[in-house]
Amino acid sequence: MTNKIYSSELEKGDLIKINNEIYEVLDKEFFKPGKGMPVIRTRLRNYLTNKIIEKNFRNNETFELVEVESEPASFIYKDKKSAVFLLKKTNKRIVLPLEIVGEKIYYLTPEINCEIIYLEEKPIGLQIPIKVSLKVIEAPPAVKGNTVTSAEKTVTLETGLKINVPIFIKEGDKIIINTVTGEYCERE
Repeated sequence: MTNKIYSSELEKGDLIKINNEIYEVLDKEFFKPGKGMPVIRTRLRNYLTNKIIEKNFRNNETFELVEVESEPASFIYKDKKSAVFLLKKTNKRIVLPLEIVGEKIYYLTPEINCEIIYLEEKPIGLQIPIKVSLKVIEAPPAVKGNTVTSAEKTVTLETGLKINVPIFIKEGDKIIINTVTGEYCERE
């Protein structure tokens, strides 16, 4: 099911069709240059390739708003080419290629709840929690005297993700990560 939407009505999270490709609206702002017509500045993510683009639109441009369906699932495991999920309603397994899962694979641990996104009954994406808890498996020791405000170090998490954290974080700590920004939030 599709509806029409004007560029001025776009909201963060909307899925729109541009040149027969689906894009998710990441950011939108109204911009009025000193001269010329006002434009809507957007940051868009191609839903299939995960490529992010910046695009300006006139105020009255229309788009096809794409409606998707989702189904609750939990992550089981990944291999070299795919990620395997268990659908909650049917208890069936579904395999998604890593190209569809993208960078989100670094935030998934066994049994984490997520949503499989479908377009016309075909899985096209994955929605994960905004914040996840991950264990630090590798952390260099804090250097004495390195207490400048906002001093950071890079640690490795249980999923293989490398992230900058405050220097007091040590191996074995569980930390909360924002999956949208990829940044450290707090120690658990």
